[in-house]
Amino acid sequence: MAKFSLLGDEEDDEGPSCPALKRPRFDYAATPFSSDEDNEPPRRQEEQEEDDDVQIDGENDDFIITSPRLRGEWITEDGAGEENSELNVDSISADANQEDPRPLSTNSDRSISVFLTDPDVLDCCICFEALTVPVFQCENGHIACSSCCTKLGNKCPSCSWPIGYNRCRAIEKVLESVKIACQNKQYGCKEMVSYSEIKDHETTCTHAPCSCPLTSCNFISSAKQLYQHFRSQHADSAVLFQYNCDFTVTLNEGDKFLVLQERDGGGLFILNNETETLGNLVSVSCIGPYSFGKSYYNLLAKCDGNTLRLESFATCTQGQADYSLSSVYLLIPPGFFGSSGQLKLDLFIERHDQSPGCSERSVEAA
Repeated sequence: MAKFSLLGDEEDDEGPSCPALKRPRFDYAATPFSSDEDNEPPRRQEEQEEDDDVQIDGENDDFIITSPRLRGEWITEDGAGEENSELNVDSISADANQEDPRPLSTNSDRSISVFLTDPDVLDCCICFEALTVPVFQCENGHIACSSCCTKLGNKCPSCSWPIGYNRCRAIEKVLESVKIACQNKQYGCKEMVSYSEIKDHETTCTHAPCSCPLTSCNFISSAKQLYQHFRSQHADSAVLFQYNCDFTVTLNEGDKFLVLQERDGGGLFILNNETETLGNLVSVSCIGPYSFGKSYYNLLAKCDGNTLRLESFATCTQGQADYSLSSVYLLIPPGFFGSSGQLKLDLFIERHDQSPGCSERSVEAA
């Protein structure tokens, strides 16, 4: 290591190689200085040779010493200007720091975008489900999710070594830091969810795609957008109703379904109708993601003083293939339709967020 002094305060045995104090070099990349080298007085040949000697010594130790001008004043051999030079250096350093501030960056405010060419790399190689914390590895580095380790009796299926005792912290850190967009982004979802939680999120995402119930229409979007679409494009094909109010619909014996639309943007419902040997099977379902919950409904059929009633909860469906009869339905005998083939049904649909109170209503009605 080479040691250099710029102000001549070294000890006698560690002094500079040249007795004359040379001008120090400072790296002022952010603070340029004007050069007056054209006006400098010519130096003596001895000083030039001494400068060359010092520079050669510096090159041997990977250091180069040169002499920039400090605010138009030179440091002389007799020490004149040393005090001013020190002050100038400090002030110049302060000015440089003020003119070129560099904000500190930390790891906490940094993020990068990563593209996985093989997303399956973050899935369990045994059950092919997304890996979730904790993740275990065997002695040979094969990884598996916690549930698979238990099912396999803590025996690695790849090498038969024990697995389920050593955590794979590296993969767990990756899983905790990776954020991916919901697959329903094109339908309005803006959530960024960790990879291990994306499956649970998409199961309850309110922007899940729903298909238009009319077979002649291929419109697919979120339940909210589907409601607006049906109101603007198929207004004549819907029966309007209002939550928590009784209304009547006319069902033809051959109708496969009727579309029920809430007046105040509450949603779309399907009155399903399937014809069987014993009669017609009628039920109600809601068009929307499964996270919408179940809405209570009361279905009433009357004919010649006879009454059939069904109190149940409307299940949620998303696609045209799902617009089918639910497991709970009302069986209406053929005689209820009469010679006209039509039947008037009385309906009452309650909001799904009010469904806990409907059980009391059901008990009172019974």
